[in-house]
Amino acid sequence: MRSVETQAAALAALLAAATGTEPRLVSTVDGIRIEADLPAELAATRHAAILGALSQGARYGHLRTHDGDTVWVEIDKDSR
Repeated sequence: MRSVETQAAALAALLAAATGTEPRLVSTVDGIRIEADLPAELAATRHAAILGALSQGARYGHLRTHDGDTVWVEIDKDSR
């Protein structure tokens, strides 16, 4: 089984490749949260890659603010 840290690193790499941005990893009480800023323009192939990465987590979502859009995915410590 892969550790939570290994899973987070793999998802961060997928999101980095799909978004062209550097994801942020945040430790939480229950696991790790990975956040990635979205570019202003997003091709269909990149959109599909992002959705594929997000679907590998326990929870995921999308935040929209005046500064831009961010996607996030969480991995639980007990998901091993």
